[in-house]
Amino acid sequence: MFGLRRKSKPTSIDWGALLSLLEDDDRRAAVERTMPPDGRESFLGALRRVAPDVAEEVLASGRQMHTAVQLVERPTVAVAGMLNSGKTSLVSTFLSEAGRRRCLRGANDREGTHRFVLWLPSDWKRDIELWGLLLSRIGDALGHAPEMLAEDPETAHGQYNNRGGDEGTLGVPLVATDPGLDAAGIGLLDCPDIVSDAELGLGSPETRRRMLGKAATLCSAFLVVTAAESSRDTTLAELLRIASDLMPGVPRLLAVNKVRPQQSPEQVFETFGPLAKNHGIETTFAAYDYDVPASRPFIPNSDASSAGPNVDASPASDDRPGHEPMPVFFSVRSDPGQNPPAAIGADRLLAALPSQLDRGHLFERFRLALESSLRTAVWEHGLGAIERDAERSRQQTAAAQECLLQAAFDFFAHRAVGGEVTELRLHQSERIVRQLSEAFASTAPWYARWGVRMNAAMRRVFGSAGDLIRQLTPTAGARKSAGELKEKFRRGEYGGLLTPERLRKAIERHGGEVALAYRRRGGSDGDPPYQPGRDDPPRRDDPPRRDDPPRRDDLPRRDDLTGRGVLAGRGVLSSGGDGGGPWAEAVEAAIARFERDDFTSLDPRRLDEAVRQMWREVPVGRKLSAGLTPLVAMMATFGSVLMLPIDFGSSTVLFSASIPELFTAAGLTTLSAVWAGGKSTRNVGQQAAKQQLADFHAVLCDVFGVARPETPPTVWVADVRETLPAPQITVREPVGPTLAVYRVGDSFRQELSRLLPRTGQGAS
Repeated sequence: MFGLRRKSKPTSIDWGALLSLLEDDDRRAAVERTMPPDGRESFLGALRRVAPDVAEEVLASGRQMHTAVQLVERPTVAVAGMLNSGKTSLVSTFLSEAGRRRCLRGANDREGTHRFVLWLPSDWKRDIELWGLLLSRIGDALGHAPEMLAEDPETAHGQYNNRGGDEGTLGVPLVATDPGLDAAGIGLLDCPDIVSDAELGLGSPETRRRMLGKAATLCSAFLVVTAAESSRDTTLAELLRIASDLMPGVPRLLAVNKVRPQQSPEQVFETFGPLAKNHGIETTFAAYDYDVPASRPFIPNSDASSAGPNVDASPASDDRPGHEPMPVFFSVRSDPGQNPPAAIGADRLLAALPSQLDRGHLFERFRLALESSLRTAVWEHGLGAIERDAERSRQQTAAAQECLLQAAFDFFAHRAVGGEVTELRLHQSERIVRQLSEAFASTAPWYARWGVRMNAAMRRVFGSAGDLIRQLTPTAGARKSAGELKEKFRRGEYGGLLTPERLRKAIERHGGEVALAYRRRGGSDGDPPYQPGRDDPPRRDDPPRRDDPPRRDDLPRRDDLTGRGVLAGRGVLSSGGDGGGPWAEAVEAAIARFERDDFTSLDPRRLDEAVRQMWREVPVGRKLSAGLTPLVAMMATFGSVLMLPIDFGSSTVLFSASIPELFTAAGLTTLSAVWAGGKSTRNVGQQAAKQQLADFHAVLCDVFGVARPETPPTVWVADVRETLPAPQITVREPVGPTLAVYRVGDSFRQELSRLLPRTGQGAS
């Protein structure tokens, strides 16, 4: 730090290289954004987004370490104390006579120190580059560019005392040079008095402590000055705590001023010993009150530096003509024989300290402390905050994915009366309807065909959906049956009819207000505000709202992931409602996209085998009470399915039903039982339904700006945990805000470990 001119060891951390890594937002970027894709953020960029104060902490720690390396041969000692404790008098002992006259000393309020005053050796100013670095350093520490202390003593005293200033001036440091410090080769930071109240109007005690904490980052050592009677003063303990907290690893010294002769040096040592031990004080100095004649035996000669190895207790320098009396500080010991009035060595005087301390050794401790602070700021505070934010983004995404999966599952799940999921429902798209109608028509036995002319050649006849409906309902009886079935589907008696309103309510029912909260934060101005009560999903015991669609029942069902019983309401299509809130456009887009992009089809070979097996197991001559043959009833059912979106005149309507559900709706209970009872027949529709569920969930994620799951989700079907296949549907742009997902890049961690080892191993 200061003293011997041995060359110090260079720092093991290259701040320039480290800063380049922390600012890199390209190949070595700290954060990779996977949603929206192909995004990167630098360490500092991500930290400014997550914790701006920590970003400033990292930069301040790095600059302090970098500056300390450059100023290793130019150390500064902070001198702090309470009002009129004598700290300015201590600083004056190192200055020339002219410098002492510029210092403000005294016991009154108008003689207190209310500004930071940095005293530097005069020869430091000759190095222009160094001088600019010093001024920049103190400006960065306190937040204001410094101003020079006036050469005129009276003007300088006014600056010291902040006369005519205000609390804001406290943070504007004063800088002065003095040739008396050239020999010592150190700077002294005379800190503002730590007052006990704010009555002076020049900064409260809290403000002064905060500013002292900032100024402490300038210094390589900390010297606290106190009066002899203040050993139990809480303010003194607070000062020592600030020193230990803000300057770990740097020397801390205690100077006890104005000791009365009734208290011996060894008693001073004993009195302040507990404080010194608790706060890591390396050396305790004492100076006796020179205004008390009885103190003379305890005041060493102030010319001790040139008096030889032993200095007798002799009259202080204030007896010499033309010299202003100054306190003489010496280190106290527990052994009375090693303290004045016995002779002491010159090395015991505070004035001799700069020439005896090993600058390189002390800087090494300071360097390690600064590196430790930088590691803490980067690894624990900085990277820790970024990792927590990344984990939070993953948790929010998982919650949003689960919410949308549950909403999709409501549509694709066929539940028994008790709420158990018995099978998955199949989205009855035109593609699926064509496959089913072709398969059943081409394989139907003669008795099932009675009254309808259809065979395998129908594939060449079918055109538009309207043509297909006419082919599927060739007779008046079939058309009537199809119309009746269509109304059953609309009322929700069979299958599931999905509309934007129903999808929105399903999302709300599964916690969308929380899981998709980012949609409200980033919603457009046209979205209606959330209205508690009205916009909440209805509970089982709530009376129906006038604008709610009628509900057939509210049945308990099994949660697809946990198996816990929950409530699920099933209603019918309603064009009313509150407009859908912030999700209106998204739910409509999701249904339209799925209808357009769903290309799921049944396996032709397995479908043909399953249908043939079913026909073989159906009793010959089985007919319906309505007089329709099984095949005509099937075709009427398929026709009714195709009528639904045509009747609504919209592509934002989806209908789902399992194949056994369709048979049951048509009155073909025997065929339904046969189909549901066979493993091969049941699996034909279930495999396609699982694919459609995975695809619809993927569409919901895309539309709502949520990342698709990295691993396939699972659902409970007939008490079996089924893993969904990977979605096959095309990825498209979101509608509205996106939920960002972040992860910390492995390459950044590796590079950071190389430039700034986390444990500090390898520091030289």
